[in-house]
Amino acid sequence: MTKFAWSVLALALLGAPAAARAGGLLELSVGSGARIDPSPTERIPTNVMLTAGYGFADMLKLELGAVANLGDVEDSKFDIDLRPMLVVSPPLFPVYLRGIMTVNSLVEEPVKIGYGGALGVRLGVMGLGAFVEAGVLARIVEVPDAAGVTHDKTFTIVEGRVGGYWD
Repeated sequence: MTKFAWSVLALALLGAPAAARAGGLLELSVGSGARIDPSPTERIPTNVMLTAGYGFADMLKLELGAVANLGDVEDSKFDIDLRPMLVVSPPLFPVYLRGIMTVNSLVEEPVKIGYGGALGVRLGVMGLGAFVEAGVLARIVEVPDAAGVTHDKTFTIVEGRVGGYWD
């Protein structure tokens, strides 16, 4: 009977939601995707993002991601972006929404600001876990016209991301 009681207690502790808490978090993820607008559709460089942040009551998180864009597609170079983010994660559901602001091209200037959002699913146990998300980003890029004069143009990018976290 004691083994049964200990088994029930262990299942209850693992199955019960953790108490609301605040604290730091770290994420490491890999992403890639495609530029879908303007045509033609082109793959974007693979990127690796290290994110640090702070969670409030397990529902709201403020994060800052440092993104290394690898030069693995034609006509691309290594570059670094920053992504300040706000994550809303309702309790008892593994789904979250991520609002994203991007500060692009810190190495390959000029620096431009972009924005976007993502929807993701995360699963974890005792502070460690994994996540998968899909997002859409609007990226402003300087594009030269036929006369050689540069103009800002907004590119729409879809991005998939997979990673792990500790919080």
